[in-house]
Amino acid sequence: MVYKKTFFSIIILLWLLPNTAASKIEHPKQADTAKECAICHYRWVSTFFMEHRGTPLTPLMEEQVVGDQEMCLSCHDGSVHDSRDKVCNDPGHRVGNIPSDRVQIPEKFPLDENGAMQCTTCHTPHAMKSKEGVIVEFFIRAPNKNSSFCKLCHIKNIGGKTKGNHPIDISATRNPQAIIKAGGVLGTDLPNQIICETCHIPHGGINNKFLVLSAEDPHARSVLCEVCHTQNPGMTKDPSLNHFSHPLDLLPGKVAKIPKKWSNGKTVTLGTGGELVCRTCHKPHYAADREFLLADFKEKDSLCIECHRDHARIAGSPHDLKVSAPEYINMLGETSTHAGLCSPCHSVHNANEQKFIWSAPLGPSKLDGWNEKYTSEGNLVVMVCTGCHSEGNAAGKQLPPFGLHPRGLEIPEDKRIFANKQLLVGEQFPVYNERGELTTEGNIVCSTCHNPHQWDPHNHTNGRGVQAEGSATTSFLRPDVDKLFCAECHGEDSLFKFKFFHSTLGREKAKSPFQLKQKDIKTQ
Repeated sequence: MVYKKTFFSIIILLWLLPNTAASKIEHPKQADTAKECAICHYRWVSTFFMEHRGTPLTPLMEEQVVGDQEMCLSCHDGSVHDSRDKVCNDPGHRVGNIPSDRVQIPEKFPLDENGAMQCTTCHTPHAMKSKEGVIVEFFIRAPNKNSSFCKLCHIKNIGGKTKGNHPIDISATRNPQAIIKAGGVLGTDLPNQIICETCHIPHGGINNKFLVLSAEDPHARSVLCEVCHTQNPGMTKDPSLNHFSHPLDLLPGKVAKIPKKWSNGKTVTLGTGGELVCRTCHKPHYAADREFLLADFKEKDSLCIECHRDHARIAGSPHDLKVSAPEYINMLGETSTHAGLCSPCHSVHNANEQKFIWSAPLGPSKLDGWNEKYTSEGNLVVMVCTGCHSEGNAAGKQLPPFGLHPRGLEIPEDKRIFANKQLLVGEQFPVYNERGELTTEGNIVCSTCHNPHQWDPHNHTNGRGVQAEGSATTSFLRPDVDKLFCAECHGEDSLFKFKFFHSTLGREKAKSPFQLKQKDIKTQ
């Protein structure tokens, strides 16, 4: 009797010892009807094991491994513990999926006979202990300090920017409370430590990327990237810069044409309603451009041009500073030859002004000789032009003796639309209010008549690559300004006024319409 008790004691102790080789489960050599085992391993019951047959209650279980989802849910369906919200109602890790070549499954993490994941790939019903002897939480197969468990498989998602991935194991500049409330966690080794589970959660995420918050729904209360980076993520810590960024969470409108795929063949990501979001240009994993984690390679502003193709016609024109001012240094200390076509005037994340994401220096609101009544102090849409077109600057030799149209003269409402119903003012010939906002009742400024991105209005190709001398048919003018825009108010005088707009001759003609009152303009 003593020997029998000793034998069963040894069996129980062996069962309680931790399983150190989870990748291959050793199956018993004989039947085991112990209740604790048979709850899951009912194939070990004598009827199945010895007689190899089913019963009226259940068929014979042919599979050797019992860790499929149905087995786990037989207890985790609420009868013993309710885990349905984590394994049934979210798009987290799915069982039955064969791991892609982007992950590497350790040998100690078993897959099923088809090579697919099951609950027991990550979890084991047998308590595992860490090296310190502490039972591992959630019955997972390895400790998970600061997302170390995730890194065992997702080896291609780590390594930081040098591997094209968002850095981890670094401190966030602020505590991301919205992420924490949504279920994300921070590491414990650093203040506000970013780890895998800060952004991802294996059960309970909101999409198939296991994210704790949406990165693509701009209407959500909190957008994942913006919780840490905000909508104006300055790339530099220089306090003298305002860090205005490319507009986000809005439809591109007519300013840009978003391609379906980038030049590298990767699909362009848009928001749930087609909006521009952070992930339109950036990829937190497997980025093409590793310095800025961009979705496509950024070779001298090539990424900008993929969407703003019409603006790329500036290449080779006098507004291409590689042609007209190759020594010009932008706000980041770079020439356009090094940084690209757009870099002298615009900055995606370091702009001085939100409007036009303008990064070049602003000039005066009026030049010497201009009528001060024709502009106002701080007129941004004029100052972006005079930043170069003023004494001592990049276009200091291209200074119009007279500039700007008289202010306060509204274009009659019936003359804002052509016979073909195309909008005249605000679309084809933009006008701006005092705040620099595009409107249909604003003031005529430089960009009303000039398109700064196209040298010849009737030639939709790039410039010739030389510093050209402008005329009344080129000079970045918009198509048919004299016929379609000036003539609406100035009638027969429009051609003369258009041709000599910036000269003394155009301003000195007797009874010039420029001198007429608003009521006279409307009755012409």
